[in-house]
Amino acid sequence: MYYQVPVKIDKQEDGLWRVEAPSLQGCFVDAPTLADALRQIQEVIAMCLDIDEEEGRPLPPDVQMGEALPMSAVISVIPDEIEFYRVLPNGQRVPASAAAREKAAKGGSKQGRKKRAA
Repeated sequence: MYYQVPVKIDKQEDGLWRVEAPSLQGCFVDAPTLADALRQIQEVIAMCLDIDEEEGRPLPPDVQMGEALPMSAVISVIPDEIEFYRVLPNGQRVPASAAAREKAAKGGSKQGRKKRAA
């Protein structure tokens, strides 16, 4: 079983991402990255749905319960907030995202492959 819950996503003046489920009272999170906010809102939605069920409240009309898979979703992605690398044919890892390039520029990224113990 799963729930499809509409959420609103916004970036606040303080730079934090806010994700909220407007139809569930008090259901929101603030996080430094969109990925963190989307991960955290799932737990908060689960808690809100559990409380609503415990208190005998029906599901809001825009919250749908599903049983069968596959399900579908639209996912928002901010590539500059995600650290990812590309591996060149020679095995060298190079920063591909802005976040990874920034980390490498600060000296926080190790280039090349780690050697495995035999």
